[in-house]
Amino acid sequence: MLYIDFDGVILDTEPLLFEEWRKNPNRHLLPESEKIKYIQNCNWNYIVNNSEVINNSVYYLKEMDPSASCILTKVHSLENESVEKIKWLRGKGVKQSVIIVPHYFKKTEMVDARGNVLVDDCLKNLDDWVEAGGIPIFFDGNDDDYDSWNQKNIKQYRKTLTLSMYNNYTRKK
Repeated sequence: MLYIDFDGVILDTEPLLFEEWRKNPNRHLLPESEKIKYIQNCNWNYIVNNSEVINNSVYYLKEMDPSASCILTKVHSLENESVEKIKWLRGKGVKQSVIIVPHYFKKTEMVDARGNVLVDDCLKNLDDWVEAGGIPIFFDGNDDDYDSWNQKNIKQYRKTLTLSMYNNYTRKK
């Protein structure tokens, strides 16, 4: 199975998500719980409908076999963030199953990583994936060897800039 992350792989949600957050000069002093509350209360309808699609990801998802690929996304709220992500995907004609991962779980706690591929822009998620027997692919949209949290790809995970290489991997029959 090919698992594909949402934020930072399919849609570039971070600029809009953290636009207001970055205006707070004391944000680095706040506890993690405040950041989580902030994310939970964001206008996710606005965020998903106004964020940039990354490197034609929607096109490539629609070309993939939905029985061989799946979207695996962490969320901070089921009634807000997850609903809007799923509505957006379905509105774009994406047919893959969407597995929601509550923010306090690892992706490997929701699905069996063994022998399966994860395309993700977060190196920490890929580390967990490898530890659970999975195959990691680092989505490096900027082609700079740094993830979305400014961590360097020191383990030299195989990387991709686009989902196009997985088009043939899971092509619709």
